[in-house]
Amino acid sequence: MDTTVDRVRAIAKHLAKLPDATIEMYIEDAIDEVEKQKVRNGKTKERLQRNLAAHFASLNVRRTTSHSIHDMNSSFNVPQGDDLKSTEYGQEYLRLLKQTNGGLLRLM
Repeated sequence: MDTTVDRVRAIAKHLAKLPDATIEMYIEDAIDEVEKQKVRNGKTKERLQRNLAAHFASLNVRRTTSHSIHDMNSSFNVPQGDDLKSTEYGQEYLRLLKQTNGGLLRLM
């Protein structure tokens, strides 16, 4: 079973306003990338797809981390590292992939 738009949004609430078609595009990309990893377990495959799609989408959606009512200030989430490590979803993808492949990662 491949992941769905609803499942991606369930873990990434900040993507609520992103059009379904955009998330579907990220899902297609995630499916292609996960297929390269040769993961056999269907449930793990879906989790990898879901987290990678959320990662891809999160790179293009600015998330506020704080607001101020007076003076209208906002702070935005800053990437936490490079590549997949820059979002919590990419970090989870890496964790799952490492667990699944026994520490062997195939680079994208």
